[in-house]
Order: sequence, then structure tokens, then C-alpha cells
Amino acid sequence: MNRYPFEPGLSLMGPRGKILTSLLLIIIVIIAVWQFASPALIPSVGTKYVSSTQYANRGSWVVLEVSGYGKVFLAFSIANLTYPRTTLPTSYSIIVSKVNETALPAYIRGFTVKLTALQIQDSYDGSVSSWAPSGNFPDAAQATTLFNFKTSANHQLKFTVSYQLYEILFIGSLLDHSAIQSFNITQNVV
Repeated sequence: MNRYPFEPGLSLMGPRGKILTSLLLIIIVIIAVWQFASPALIPSVGTKYVSSTQYANRGSWVVLEVSGYGKVFLAFSIANLTYPRTTLPTSYSIIVSKVNETALPAYIRGFTVKLTALQIQDSYDGSVSSWAPSGNFPDAAQATTLFNFKTSANHQLKFTVSYQLYEILFIGSLLDHSAIQSFNITQNVV
């Protein structure tokens, strides 16, 4: 009589079964990492941020991006969040939202944007700013920056935004292309 139903030398699975199970688990982990590392899909919001004085008090622009699978209109809205002065840094925000997109193939859920860089340059004295991404908006991408004005004058600021356009699939995402856009604004500093 055998007291142990499974003897140490016997296995429920053969070597092929163990290899196939290991490969299946590795594939599942790779797909999960790909899914969680993908940027979030942002919905089309129309002119929500473009027409808002809170988010676009320095200007807004709509740009057409053409991908291999369709077209998307992106809106860039720039606002100063604090009053510009020479004694304190001025906080600027740029919001990139999706105005509209064309019909896509069935396996693509939509487009999304990931900001990779923001630079502000002052043509008056050549000052350059740094930036920080922030994720306060579920339906747009945002970056904020602090800019130090050195003199009281009428400043011409050039905002240079680098971003990546992604196609969001049902599982994961694909980078379509990277792009750079520049926008000029005038800022009076007292």
C-alpha cells in the first residue's frame, strides 16, 4: 500500500508541460508590463481647454497630426497661473488635449499624447526655463514650469514642446511618432 499519493520521483507534468507553462507565464507577464507601461488614453474633449480663459489665457493653438492609422487634432493651451513679476517666479502651464480624431481601425482604441520636454525661451534676455510634467487632468496632458523674469519689459516667450503620439491598442500601445511644436506669446512684466 502506498501511503503517499505522489511519489517524489513522479510528476504531474512532463518536461514539455513545464516548459510550455513557463513560456505561457512569461508571455502573460510581458503583456501585463506592456499594458501597465502604456500611457493612458485621453478622450476627445473638443474645445474645452482652448476656449477656457483659465487654461488658455496666453493663447491656444490647434495642430493636425497625421499618423499611419488616422488623423488627430491636438490643442495646445498656454496659461500663466501666477501674475508675472521680476521678484517672484511666474508659473506657466501648457495643456495638450485631443480635439478630435478620425475613424480608426478596429484594433486601435484611440490616440494619446505623452509630453517629453518643454522649454521656454525669452527673446528679451535669452533666459530659459525648466519644466515638470504633472498629471492633474484625466483628459489631457499637462506640463508646468516656473519662469524668472529679470527685467520689467514686454517679453516675447517661445514655448517649445516635444511630445510623442501613441496609438492605444486593446492591449498595450505603440509609439507612432515624436514631434516638436513651437508657440510664441507676449508677456508684459511690470
